[in-house]
Amino acid sequence: MKNPIEDLRKYRGFLESIPMEKYRKELKDVKWVEQDLPREILPLNSIFKHYWEERKFLDFEKWFEEFWIEINTFSESKKSLEEFKKYYFNRTIEENDWFKKGFKARMYRTWISVLTQLDFCYVFEYVCAIKGINLQLECNAELDEKGIDARVNDIGFQVAKISQRKEARSGSKKKKIITIPYPVFNIEEIKRKIISNRVKKENKIRYQKILEAFNRYFIQLKNGFIVFGEKYIEEIVNNINDIEKVREAVNKIWKELSGES
Repeated sequence: MKNPIEDLRKYRGFLESIPMEKYRKELKDVKWVEQDLPREILPLNSIFKHYWEERKFLDFEKWFEEFWIEINTFSESKKSLEEFKKYYFNRTIEENDWFKKGFKARMYRTWISVLTQLDFCYVFEYVCAIKGINLQLECNAELDEKGIDARVNDIGFQVAKISQRKEARSGSKKKKIITIPYPVFNIEEIKRKIISNRVKKENKIRYQKILEAFNRYFIQLKNGFIVFGEKYIEEIVNNINDIEKVREAVNKIWKELSGES
């Protein structure tokens, strides 16, 4: 049974335990399995089952090995894996080491991305719980494949990475999907620019605004994982009955994260 307050606490503890720097060093240059994967060997169903439906927070190594065994066991996924590997790499399925390492790196990037989406969902349920608001949030592999990371009522949400560069906003063009900006900022670099004598005053002001907005809406865990703050989700929950008000609230946050206001 769900317990949103306790679930968020446990989930955050799990996220903070991920050795992100270790994987960054190990897997950053392992990018030889980047082609589109057949549906039968996509990891989404497995990730959502463990980390959302069952709320069992396996570490990456345990999850990956379980998923690897699964797709090598069932005839449909095993056949798809064999065909995929032979088509792209002209190697036999027994030559696992080279392919498995590339596939693992690919799965790690997907795993981290979905965990970020799920943090949005866990915080959403938490905010609703502490406010005593009964809202049903959906998130699953089927929605994800449609480009919807979460859905509340008839409003879809899609988490999108943004950098600290001054960039154009490119929200979803679909009327009922709201793009949720998620910063992948180098916070230490922003702090250095704020105090640097080489940075123009107007740019320092902008960087200061970006930093303040980041601290207002996000939290950086000890291992570097960036998670959603309560204030961000409150802006959405408070306006959830009017999609245009939700869009307006999110656009305001986007401007603040860009240092525009």
